[in-house]
Amino acid sequence: LLRVSQAGKLLDGFDFILNAPFANDGDGRDADASDPGEFVTAGEVAQPPFNIPGCAPAPGSDHVNSSWHGTRVSSLIAGLTNNGEGVAGTGWNTLILPVRVLGKCGGTDSDIIAGMRWAAGISVPGVADNQTPAQIINLSLGGSGACSAAYQQAVNEITARGVLIVASVGNDGQAVAAPANCTGVL
Repeated sequence: LLRVSQAGKLLDGFDFILNAPFANDGDGRDADASDPGEFVTAGEVAQPPFNIPGCAPAPGSDHVNSSWHGTRVSSLIAGLTNNGEGVAGTGWNTLILPVRVLGKCGGTDSDIIAGMRWAAGISVPGVADNQTPAQIINLSLGGSGACSAAYQQAVNEITARGVLIVASVGNDGQAVAAPANCTGVL
């Protein structure tokens, strides 16, 4: 979780998780990109809407802990420096535009694509335009399978604006998958 003390490097972001139960913050899309975590309990996954494939605590556990993976990656990129606390980010003059697209049990391609488009300064219906478009979009996430037409269209529109998209690959030793395998994604 990014704290107020990092406000010097933190721009106003957006939460693109449309489905409120999966967002885990009491509502759907909103201008509050803070992340309450993606934890799920055994009780939750025993009933709708969380009783879906891939949404389950590890065997022998009664819950899945939150990872805050994207937040950790953001702090490696732009954590405050020269303050005697934690680690120093590698991008000394880098700002972070938090865009939340994953919640409990992962996320949807439509939420991820909307978040990517918004981050690049492309209008998303029903959402105020982003006044501080990103120059680099880091996707600390990965899906499965080939790059879909929807992902490729978004990547094409974003890279046409001169924005670099970086996506994670090789998680769990799997083949490079969407969106990292889309043409134009690093």
